[in-house]
Amino acid sequence: MYLRNILSLLLLPACLGAAATASAATPEQAARQLATFLDGIPELGPGYAVVVVDRDRQLLGYARGQRNAGTAAPLTMHTPMYIASQTKSYMGLLAQLLDQQGVLRLDSTLADHWPQLRLPDGVDPAAWTLADLLNHRVPLSADVITTLEAYIGSPDPALYPQLLQQFASKRADGFDYDNLGYNIYAAILQQSTGRSWQDWLQQQLFTPLQLHETATRTSSFDPAQLAFNHQWLGAGQGWRLVPPKPDALMHSAGGMMTSPRDMGRWLRLQLGAGLSPQLDARALQAAHRIGAQVDPKARNAYELPCNGYAYGWNVCDFEGHTLYIHGGSYTGARSMMAFSPDLGVGIGVFSNSDNATGWLTSRTVVQFFQYLVDHPEASSWAQIRQKAYPQRVAEQLAGMRARQAKQHDDPRWQGWRWQPEVTAAYAGEFRGSALPVTARLSVDGEDLQLQIGALNRKLTPAAPDLFAAQDGPLSIPEPLQFLRDGQGGLLGFEFDGQRYLRALPD
Repeated sequence: MYLRNILSLLLLPACLGAAATASAATPEQAARQLATFLDGIPELGPGYAVVVVDRDRQLLGYARGQRNAGTAAPLTMHTPMYIASQTKSYMGLLAQLLDQQGVLRLDSTLADHWPQLRLPDGVDPAAWTLADLLNHRVPLSADVITTLEAYIGSPDPALYPQLLQQFASKRADGFDYDNLGYNIYAAILQQSTGRSWQDWLQQQLFTPLQLHETATRTSSFDPAQLAFNHQWLGAGQGWRLVPPKPDALMHSAGGMMTSPRDMGRWLRLQLGAGLSPQLDARALQAAHRIGAQVDPKARNAYELPCNGYAYGWNVCDFEGHTLYIHGGSYTGARSMMAFSPDLGVGIGVFSNSDNATGWLTSRTVVQFFQYLVDHPEASSWAQIRQKAYPQRVAEQLAGMRARQAKQHDDPRWQGWRWQPEVTAAYAGEFRGSALPVTARLSVDGEDLQLQIGALNRKLTPAAPDLFAAQDGPLSIPEPLQFLRDGQGGLLGFEFDGQRYLRALPD
């Protein structure tokens, strides 16, 4: 029944879009319908929030559940929540403002800022601008750097030319979504001005727009007021709490906390609200201008045809209407925001779990716009989605358990039969042979623990000198292999493609 309904809706004639627009609902009606839709999803935890706005006011403030399942503290419209990659649109507007003020030109090139930079495979630093960085056009990939920023800790911006020369590789030309361009822009911004991207956002956007519940550092808030992230472990174990990201991991491509209330103000700004006399409207228009063309047939998280990318916004089509949209994803959290200039409304959706909520946040956005254009199948879609969500939750957990079990049975672990004679023999300090980081191995009870910056992993012995690194009960075990010299002495270890060598005493 479920699949048949899905297929029948996919085959609806294209003319429905035009017919629906002719008899559109008011934004207020669509917002009320959306609240009813969300109320019809019983297991929507631990917390879920939605804000709907037009240019002049908030039309819906929907918050339910808990910001922290451990304390049962309620989620409200004023609760700061992590929004991950939605940070990019704030950075995109900041870049336009700084360009117009003459602080940092978007048409300047990588070579202008780093004359000695050498990139791999003929990538010319003089051919690529800062605008290209912010629209994912520079044909570079460097997973080591983006992993460092997102999970270990942001490196010194002065090290970026060296890191790029060491770890970047050429990718195919054209648009390719990644964090790297925004991380490079932030490094150049700090080197050029002596001020961090965080300080610039505060001065140029947060303070003028009165975004009092928005920050780039989690330490700006009382931890008790923040939304914690969560992972669902099943009915027997409940929610696993994931603390808010530490300051060290709040980077320029994914490093903001904001409340649903503040996101509403941000979306009103996109729709033309004059929220600050300091903010130049020309910069906003420039930030909405497509900077990279995208194949509308390409798959994306929004399940919509998207034809461009504009400084932190995917530019898509919904039933003949332009939709600017972007999501955010991190361990235990999902979020999404969108606005339509011609429909005159915006919506922000927050979940403090990753319990199939990437799908649900995007479907919440689409459901609202279906109500707004009075789509003839909006009610049918609502019922399908309400029924589908619990199924997706169960399927996601089962899939994660299955992948974990498959990895556990991998021959590389040699049956998990080995135990070290002295676990403490592996403890100590190790320095990255290529990365500018220090790793520490310590013994906690009977367990060996790995710490590299903000990254923490529990190590489980599997085979001689081979341990499995995991950060939670649902994570896939990653191999950590110790290295020895010809005499059996411990040299260091390899983990996640990087080598770490034991630090010598001073």
